Amino acid sequence: MGFLHSCYFGPISDPYYVPQSRLQENVYYVPSSPNTQLLSEKNDIGFDLVASGGSKFSGVETQASFLPAKHVGLIAGYSSGKNDDGSNTYMKFHKFEGGVGYVTNLSKGWHFETYGGVGTGKIDNFHATGNSKVDLTNFFIQPAFAVSNKRKTVQFGIVSKFSGVNFKVDTTFDNARELYSTSQVISLHDQPFHIMWEPGLVFQFGWKSFLFHTSYSLSADLTNSQLHRATDNFSIGGALRFNASKKVNQ
Repeated sequence: MGFLHSCYFGPISDPYYVPQSRLQENVYYVPSSPNTQLLSEKNDIGFDLVASGGSKFSGVETQASFLPAKHVGLIAGYSSGKNDDGSNTYMKFHKFEGGVGYVTNLSKGWHFETYGGVGTGKIDNFHATGNSKVDLTNFFIQPAFAVSNKRKTVQFGIVSKFSGVNFKVDTTFDNARELYSTSQVISLHDQPFHIMWEPGLVFQFGWKSFLFHTSYSLSADLTNSQLHRATDNFSIGGALRFNASKKVNQ
């Protein structure tokens, strides 16, 4: 198949086959933390900066949101990170997503929002015998329910994100020596479109303009559960909140 390239020309040392434990340091999908900032009033603006990590990665994420109308929200997020052991880097990634959504207060203290959007990203794997590059594009829908106190200084939300992810892979590692990696790449070539489900929890507390923010989400591949990927995301950091119209009126 044309997408597999055995272009490694370095010396071959024992053992000939690279151990699977080493091959599993390379991953083919990394979930972002939920971009669920729980804004509720027209002209609310939010910025989050968090450290995130999970199985096989650690990184940093920045997220932004804005409500230009009473029930209309915009979101954007960027994440980047890597998998390393302090001396060797096995994987690096970056990802961007943006979306538009519907936001409403269901009743006193209860909030509902749902966002849909698109994203793009890239994963660079550094194999034992070469490299692989994974380009990703995705479409997502992300509904969330939340409860908060009157001043919205304590908020707890439940989010359920569904994504359709398309994979495109290019490789330059030795297919004969990295059988597990080769099987992963073949599976992505044969079935490049996957459905991901990422349910999670979001908790925020603090003051009106600044909140401590944390979240935890799982990631399940509903198309191929055998795809080797990061399976969760834990994030912790800070969130800025303000309302543009209120600042103008002050």
